[in-house]
Amino acid sequence: MALKERMHPAPESEGAAGDGNRRIGRPLQLADRVVAALQEDIEKGRFEAGARLPTEPELAASFGVSRTVIREAVSRLKADGIVVSRQGAGVFVSDAPLQRSFRIRDAEVGSGVALREIFELRLCLEVEGAGLAAVRRSEADLVLLRHWLQEMDRTKLGQDLGVGADIEFHRAVAVASGNGKVADFQRYLSLLLHQSVTIARNNTLQKGPAHVDSVIGEHGDIYRAIETGSAANARSAMRRHLLLAAARLGVIGEEEAALLA
Repeated sequence: MALKERMHPAPESEGAAGDGNRRIGRPLQLADRVVAALQEDIEKGRFEAGARLPTEPELAASFGVSRTVIREAVSRLKADGIVVSRQGAGVFVSDAPLQRSFRIRDAEVGSGVALREIFELRLCLEVEGAGLAAVRRSEADLVLLRHWLQEMDRTKLGQDLGVGADIEFHRAVAVASGNGKVADFQRYLSLLLHQSVTIARNNTLQKGPAHVDSVIGEHGDIYRAIETGSAANARSAMRRHLLLAAARLGVIGEEEAALLA
């Protein structure tokens, strides 16, 4: 059955009448669920490449959600390259909708399994990124790395426990790698990492301020290896730091961390 044949305008409220196959109620992450439903429609050929999506009001009525939710969902699909806007004509399925951008949903980051996988992904990305940074870093890169290292120490007992500076340090290492794709992906990951880094930092702080200094020292080791131009030492320091961080979060056991070190 075509989408427009299933549409039944209804206000966004619990118990409102609508199509049982399309309505998704009022849970959290409404936009995520709309995105998933539209992606399924596209993947299963209900909307083929080049097809025009229903209008914003039509989609809102179909799903039984507000236009704001639809706007957010369509915005995410645009960001992933799944749909494109044509001024004055509407929103259309991309010519290559399945070649979409990689995405980790915010809700996934709270899952222990997903968080473990994210840290393993960071090992793959950041360890080699640190090695590249040691070979390619400029003096400006070193200045920026020193700045965030100092900020980490200055703010370690502040409101955010130095987490913001920690994340920026890792972004600066990625930039210093000289690989724009590494830097772009690190920037994407950094948007997801604030919560997990905060949890790890809180866990460390409970053991005492000296343990926080040890975490900052791990970053200092990364900086010094990059400064001296040793790719091997930079990779080793980054690997050690990420494994210890994963252990502090409890997503990688000490025995496995030792095997991966």
